[in-house]
Amino acid sequence: MPDLHRPYNGKSLTIIGLGNELLSDDGAGIRVVRELKKRLGADAITFHELSVGGLQLLDYIVGHDHCIIVDAVVTGTHPPGTMLRFVQTADSEPVRLSSSHQVDLTQVVSLAQLFGADIPRRLVVYGIEAGDITTFRDGCTEEVSRAIPRLVEAICSDVEEESLACGTPAGAWQLIPDVVPE
Repeated sequence: MPDLHRPYNGKSLTIIGLGNELLSDDGAGIRVVRELKKRLGADAITFHELSVGGLQLLDYIVGHDHCIIVDAVVTGTHPPGTMLRFVQTADSEPVRLSSSHQVDLTQVVSLAQLFGADIPRRLVVYGIEAGDITTFRDGCTEEVSRAIPRLVEAICSDVEEESLACGTPAGAWQLIPDVVPE
C-alpha cells in the first residue's frame, strides 16, 4: 500500500464531488467524496465539494497531475445505482461529456489546452447512474444509496493501487464491477 501522506504516485491528486444534496440522487458525488475524505484523508490529496460545472471546474483542476470527479450521471442506458467510469487524458481528444452540472470536458479541457493551462494528465470521472435528480429530498434513492459505499470502495482501490484506472481506455464510459457484494 502506498504512503498516502506523500503525493499520489509522486504527483498531486485532487478529488472533486459534484452535486446538490437537496436534489435526491444529485447529491451522490458529494456524499462519495465525504466518505473518500474519511478513508483516504491524505495530506497530499485535495478534496472539494462543489455545485458547479463546466468552465468553473478549471479553477479546481489546474495545477494537479491527476483529478477525480465524482457525480451522479444520467445516461438513460443503465439502471439506477450502476457505477461507471470515464477516463480523459491530456493527450486524448476531449470527448463531449455532460451531467446535470454541465460538466463538459470538451469545453473545459479544450479551453485549458488553448490557454496552455497546467491540466491533469489523467482526469477520471466516476459516476453513479441516478434515478431521480429533480425531487427536493435530503437523501438519495435506495439504489443510489446502496451504490455509494461500493463506489467509495472502487475509488479507494484505484487510489491505493496508484492506478487511477490506468487499464481503462480513454474516451468511453466503462461499467465498474462491484468490489463489495451487496
